[in-house]
Amino acid sequence: MLFSHLALTLPRNIEHKMNLIVDIGNSTAKAAVFRDGEMVLRKRLNANLEDGIAMIVEEFDIDACAYSSVGRPQPDLADAIQHMVPVALHVTGMTPTPLVCDYLTPETLGADRLAAAVGAAHCCPGRDLLIVDAGTCITYDYVSAEGHYLGGNISLGMGMRLRALNEQTARLPLVAAEGDAPLIGRNTHEAIRTGVIRGMDYEIKSYIRDMKQQHADARVFLTGGNGYRFAQEYEVERNDALVEIGLNCILEYQRR
Repeated sequence: MLFSHLALTLPRNIEHKMNLIVDIGNSTAKAAVFRDGEMVLRKRLNANLEDGIAMIVEEFDIDACAYSSVGRPQPDLADAIQHMVPVALHVTGMTPTPLVCDYLTPETLGADRLAAAVGAAHCCPGRDLLIVDAGTCITYDYVSAEGHYLGGNISLGMGMRLRALNEQTARLPLVAAEGDAPLIGRNTHEAIRTGVIRGMDYEIKSYIRDMKQQHADARVFLTGGNGYRFAQEYEVERNDALVEIGLNCILEYQRR
């Protein structure tokens, strides 16, 4: 799903419930607006988050906001959001959700991981789920058919792998993710790029195979900025907005 201006022109109407969702990740910040549960805006925010959020609040009649951050704490932004909207919910790994959380240390659980799991369960209820988020990190999260968030694993993302090869060796260059990646690298740049991309692809496909062996009817969701690159030959649900969908579900759950 593209960020570019997924927007509908909507009249201000107090009969419709309008939720603002703000997801502040390690690399980017995103905002979405849900009108009666339907996403009508999704966009990437620039560096001035407060101004970007204020513009959305002014354009739409926002009733409530759910926001989360896995980056550095931004207390000023949290205060600003709470002054902009009637109801503001800061979502963390400890926030109650429609899923039962079996994670042993919810205080250390990234809100984005939990929200993506909630979003996948909302899209596909009553099924065993594997959610693969290929962003700054690769995360693998599991939901049971009974509605339990079981936990998951965290691995290095693409940028981390490329930088590590450069920083942890004496002579390997820093290679861009974009470019030729043949099956067999014909030069050092191709060798690094292919090694990283194919290594990630093999890793992700192994998780999918293991999940399918344990639960033949399990559904797999692939999300994140690099998700489109991987498991191309596998039947997976590709949805870049899982975190936003999940945050909206959590907000609605809190407001019942």
